[in-house]
Amino acid sequence: MNDQCPTCRHYRALREQAKQAGDYSKATDYEVLRRRHPTHAVHAPRQSGGPRA
Repeated sequence: MNDQCPTCRHYRALREQAKQAGDYSKATDYEVLRRRHPTHAVHAPRQSGGPRA
């Protein structure tokens, strides 16, 4: 996790706020944004979701 990046920290804080509010869909959206952020050093591997079209 990139604890030095202000954008990553911002997304993480927004994710926690959404979780506290019970909006787990929004929390997931913020986590995806954080992981896709260009300066984020560690990218999670993609999950195999079945056949692709």
